[in-house]
Amino acid sequence: MSDPAKLTELVEKDRMRETIRWLTTQTPYRLAGSPCCKKAADYVCERMRAMGLEVQEDEFFTYNSQPLQADFTLLEPVRRHYTSLPCAHIRSTKPQGEEFEVVYVGDGAYERYRNVDVSGKLVLVEVSYAPPVPEKARIASEMGAAGIICMNWGNDEGVICNRGLKGVWGNPTPETVGKIPDLIGIGITRTDGLELKQLCESGHTVRVRVTAVSTREWSKVQQPMGILRGNGTRRGFVLVCSHLDAWQPGVTCNATGNATTLEICRILSENRQRLDRDVYFVFWNGHEIAEAAGSTWFVDQYWSLLEQECVMYIHIDSTGVRETELFEIKASEELLGFAQKNAGEILPGLELRSMALKKIGDQSFMGIGVPSVTQRMSFTKEYMEKAHGATLGWWNHTSEDGLDKCSYEILEQDTKATLAIIESMCCVPVLPYQFDRKFSSLQQTLDSMEERYGGRLDLKGLKDHLRQAAQSVEKIQRMEYTEAWEEEYNRFVVGLCRKLTNVFQTYADKYQQDSYGYSKLSSPIPLLADLPLLEQYPEDSMEYGLVLTQLIKNRNRIDDALLQICESARVFQKMYAMDHRDQ
Repeated sequence: MSDPAKLTELVEKDRMRETIRWLTTQTPYRLAGSPCCKKAADYVCERMRAMGLEVQEDEFFTYNSQPLQADFTLLEPVRRHYTSLPCAHIRSTKPQGEEFEVVYVGDGAYERYRNVDVSGKLVLVEVSYAPPVPEKARIASEMGAAGIICMNWGNDEGVICNRGLKGVWGNPTPETVGKIPDLIGIGITRTDGLELKQLCESGHTVRVRVTAVSTREWSKVQQPMGILRGNGTRRGFVLVCSHLDAWQPGVTCNATGNATTLEICRILSENRQRLDRDVYFVFWNGHEIAEAAGSTWFVDQYWSLLEQECVMYIHIDSTGVRETELFEIKASEELLGFAQKNAGEILPGLELRSMALKKIGDQSFMGIGVPSVTQRMSFTKEYMEKAHGATLGWWNHTSEDGLDKCSYEILEQDTKATLAIIESMCCVPVLPYQFDRKFSSLQQTLDSMEERYGGRLDLKGLKDHLRQAAQSVEKIQRMEYTEAWEEEYNRFVVGLCRKLTNVFQTYADKYQQDSYGYSKLSSPIPLLADLPLLEQYPEDSMEYGLVLTQLIKNRNRIDDALLQICESARVFQKMYAMDHRDQ
């Protein structure tokens, strides 16, 4: 019988402390493709093998980058030399450097480029805000910029955050390789960035000379996977992951996450007879520079297994961060209530902050539609505002991410809460997905969209089919199920997740990945994110016609998924009625 609270008593801080110390002292430079990362992968496999898991070390090539050299000098209106770091996946400059004019564009979102000519110039961006840096780079490239200067978040700590500009999620294909921003890119401190910003805004022409060198190459990486078999009572598995690759020394990103994962692995392996479902532990490689390469490779290689059997994905990243005060949950809406209840029971009295999960980080499974949870202790809103948006600490991805940035008491809390939700999901007979919140928010969004844009794009049919799907699913979720029907119900709700997530949380189709941090993903319905553009163009213009045509296709894609849900619900109810009539 499931008893998460009892299992959490088995969490040992000292074991996790030792894991963190080993990774950061024995393998300090864990960037994907490095000898240190290979040694770390071997270590993780050895640990899981000793726990009695079925272990394999997958090896594959990923499109990688090694940052090598940077030099940055302000030439006008004054002369000054700045400390800098090269970004990864950039167009390298000539060895002697190149000169450019600099333009400040704030957070680097589309709105900041209105009436601003950046052609052939370097754009100065603040990394303190959304969109993420790879999306800032994609937008800058689209706008014709020659390169990007990333001003750090935090305050005046004098550190520079390592950045990657690749944008393309996972390994590129012939169709996507040309979408990797072909930009020069460097990072500078926040203090130096603010000085540049002031010069740009004061009306001066700001000219700089920059040298930046990074490789672009295919390199072989190793990705550990361990399978923990439960007692075989129920179908499906929980996928538990943390990224192994890290910028040196990478304590809170992500040696702490690796320690949490291995501690959960140890405890569950010692209590495997309690688990009705299996657990897959994977340590992603290529998370940082290669932009979710390991998880994307895993999706492509294990597509059928994930499609048919995975009931929850949980990504463990940056646990045990010092100075964090509240527990933050980001989850697929169908799992949000389940995650909140779990955290409330394991961490009573602790303030919770919860929200629907967007596609970011290693959330490479939204195309398939695997429900997901990521959770950890987090900073308060006031703390992050004071640090200018440093959601993971000003030291994240810098040389200052050392052992002093970890709190072992907080690490213990994070590990207990995550252990509990995994154990619960492995044992619940009926999968705890609830769709009322999701359907309700979607209905409100479509009502608002129809009110404003209904005269330009017909949304009535879509709204009707969404309402029918919601009513059918609600009816099925209210029904009582005997043990003989639990598995059929579970199959139905898994299929529902597969259909809903792809059309309401991604823009790419289910076999592809969106560009990393793609701006349209921040829309309540990404496939309809371009509706506001219909108000910007005359109806007889080329732009209006192109946007409207694509929106119609996107609407039909959503509609098709809703019709499939309605049909699946009809068949399920019919089978259920027939079975109970016979009884």
